[in-house]
Amino acid sequence: MKKVVLDAGRGVSAWAVGIAGVMILLTSAIAAEPLPKSSGIWLSRHPQRKLSDRNIEQLTQNLRALTGLPELRFGMDGRLSFGERSAAQGGSVVAQQILSCAMGSGHIFLIEDHGSSPSVNFGQMDEGTNYEDTIIGCQFLIWRVRLDFDDFREMEAPPEIRESFNAGITMLHELLHGLGYRDAKQAEEIGECEELINQARAELNLPVREQYFGDSLVITRRFSTIRLKFSNKVNPHENSLTARKRRKSQYLFFILPTAEKP
Repeated sequence: MKKVVLDAGRGVSAWAVGIAGVMILLTSAIAAEPLPKSSGIWLSRHPQRKLSDRNIEQLTQNLRALTGLPELRFGMDGRLSFGERSAAQGGSVVAQQILSCAMGSGHIFLIEDHGSSPSVNFGQMDEGTNYEDTIIGCQFLIWRVRLDFDDFREMEAPPEIRESFNAGITMLHELLHGLGYRDAKQAEEIGECEELINQARAELNLPVREQYFGDSLVITRRFSTIRLKFSNKVNPHENSLTARKRRKSQYLFFILPTAEKP
């Protein structure tokens, strides 16, 4: 966790362990990015992390389909709003609840574009920043949700898996981290975040994710492929034999650089 204090127009930042070089870099980053003065979900205004119009449209359409809210949008100021909730058409109640909790948490969630990033695979949450502005008397916990839209366009998967693992769903997963939910720690677990996301998928009749840790296969010395297993949701009232016959497994594949051995 980082801490940033803005006092009389000067940004002062420090890691818990206090590294001078990082302090300088972080101060410069804060100075270059106009930060929101109220909580909620916002598009980043950092010059290097702003979403393109194309990516804003993609994320907005994903979130509308997930929530069933046709008026959901990012405003001119970059803040996410639901619009008229009575206009909801289908959608997932769980997805709406995740967004509502994040928007009402008192935290600031900044959505950043990390296209073609070597360190961000689809999505990632940073470690969080405690931000205080003593000039206007406000204090926030800021979370940065990093999305790599190029990864979603380049992944190999059937259409229904693409819908079940798109930028909107990945954003919801990362928001859950800011709300205190955790990922799996062991291979047989799916994790707290994906348990909730799977509930949203099931409400939308989308394939549910069965693995948090994918199966890895080395292709070359430089690259490996990761395979994630999904399956369609079966009726819990069906007998086990019928359920197994109806259960269909599908996979998402993506390629990662292989860590070079020293």
